[in-house]
Amino acid sequence: MFWDCEYCGTKGLLAKTNRHCPSCGAVQDAERRYFPPDGQETQVHNHTFEGPDRVCSACTTPNGAKANNCRNCGNPLAGEKSVTLKSARPKPPPPKPTGLSLKTKAMLAGLGLLVVFIIVTVLWKKSVHVEVTGHAWHRDVGIESYGPRAGSDWCGSMPSGAYKVSRSREVRSQKKIPDGETCTTEKYDRGDGTFEKKRVCHTKYKSEPVYDDKCHYTVDRWEQSRSVTAAGTSLTPAPYWPEVHLSRTGQCHGCEREGARSSAYEVLLHAEAHDYRCNVGESVWPRYQIGDPLPLKVRVVTGGADCSSLHPIH
Repeated sequence: MFWDCEYCGTKGLLAKTNRHCPSCGAVQDAERRYFPPDGQETQVHNHTFEGPDRVCSACTTPNGAKANNCRNCGNPLAGEKSVTLKSARPKPPPPKPTGLSLKTKAMLAGLGLLVVFIIVTVLWKKSVHVEVTGHAWHRDVGIESYGPRAGSDWCGSMPSGAYKVSRSREVRSQKKIPDGETCTTEKYDRGDGTFEKKRVCHTKYKSEPVYDDKCHYTVDRWEQSRSVTAAGTSLTPAPYWPEVHLSRTGQCHGCEREGARSSAYEVLLHAEAHDYRCNVGESVWPRYQIGDPLPLKVRVVTGGADCSSLHPIH
């Protein structure tokens, strides 16, 4: 280690051998030791490391760890503090400032305004009086057909019954594998005016694709191919399901079967210069009679109806 005399300005003194400044006799300040620049190190031979020096509290002279009394003034060294060790490891990057940039503040302000707008749009409503002017309904039945469908999966997950299979090698994932080492030489303060160099190595990794067999195939299965619909615009006749005519039944190419059913029931409303349509449950739909006056909540910003606030009077 080196140290500089703060009294006469002598620089680059060897910390291990120059416990006093050879120019002015000032005591070495152990806290001011520093690592020499690369290429200016001095090898220490036949040195036995006994631990960090202890600093005499009476005269501030650094003394070897094995010493019982200060070699400069004779003060007992029992209980004296060891010197502070220096670190030559790369310093971590300074913490980022906690304050927000103007751009970030502007973005947050814009986001806040957007949230406020959404809340106002959804929650700000007013009550209006509407009149029932009509009804509408429709019922749909999906029709599924059985036949060949193209598909692809990793071959280990291919469905049973697949045919016309073709395979290809494709990347399924990535894995990390060792790719040499990154090594640096770091300096470690021994606390007695010397230091040592250690070579520290860390494994490097690279990504390598993992390939697997991808299967492209044809498989016979059911899929919705069409639907039939019944619809009406009044309470009478009552809603009914459409007649379903299947081309062929069974499980053959081109065979058909009934799929999922769906339905919707609407009430048509009018208030001043606005018309509204509300979906309601099938059981309450007939209870809305044409000409019935009803209260309805409407969103102020968008003008859309809150149909959950609509209730029949019968």
